[in-house]
Amino acid sequence: MLNTAINLQTGFGHLTDLPCITLQFGEASAVVSLYGAQVLSYQPAPGDDILWLSPLAQWHNQTPIRGGVPVCWPWFGPVDARLNPKQQSLPNHGVVRTRLWQLAEQHITADSVSVTLAITVPALPYHPDETTLQLQLTLSDSLTISLVCNSVIAQQAALHSYFSVANIDNTRVQPLPLQYQDKVSGSDQHSSKPVATFKAEVDRIYAKPAAKLQLDTGAQQLELGQSGQDATIVWNPWQDKSRNTKDLADDSYLEFICVETARLQLQEAAPLQLTQQIKLTQ
Repeated sequence: MLNTAINLQTGFGHLTDLPCITLQFGEASAVVSLYGAQVLSYQPAPGDDILWLSPLAQWHNQTPIRGGVPVCWPWFGPVDARLNPKQQSLPNHGVVRTRLWQLAEQHITADSVSVTLAITVPALPYHPDETTLQLQLTLSDSLTISLVCNSVIAQQAALHSYFSVANIDNTRVQPLPLQYQDKVSGSDQHSSKPVATFKAEVDRIYAKPAAKLQLDTGAQQLELGQSGQDATIVWNPWQDKSRNTKDLADDSYLEFICVETARLQLQEAAPLQLTQQIKLTQ
């Protein structure tokens, strides 16, 4: 018999008072915070965490947690003017990272354990009606995170995943489109190889990415499945930004990269179902 369980717990790591839910499926475990519906940990085996959480992460006073898998919605990065008609001062990455979500459903079967968290946002700067957003988390031989909004509205979203890396010099993400938007230089770039490596600050938006990516962390191989996306963002702050970001340690840039599954189009109003699946392959 597999050991399967879903439990509420208070605290994870140094965030000792954070309300969380733990999922167990055999040897695999995952932890998701009710604050922000943010996955904080995925361990395919005990002691082997695929995700990275900053040792300086905080969550009080409307502070977003640095690490794990933040949920960005209904905009990504600075708010687009089309979503901010009154030109308000609004937080980067949307409005749900610093709110408490509710446990809506939980299921244990022979094949997986899963929970659904939900939040209802009373109004958005560009949409007066309430909107419900759900995060579905399924643990089996992989971890699947799916962000769902059935409202037909303009909306961007990203699963802003922070992955632990053993050796930044040997870290690779592939296959990626050869064309990408380079946010460091503010220009469009063309690469000769469909691979991202990390020797300096990297902040790139790859449009129309593949449904499956491979992440080599220097010690492990991960397969990242994605659906509902029109972009993959690859990010590492490197030395200067790591030193100048209050919830990163000076050397944090050596310990993680972000590979984010995103939907960024705003040309048409549409429902959302954005999914990232994380699987350890070796």
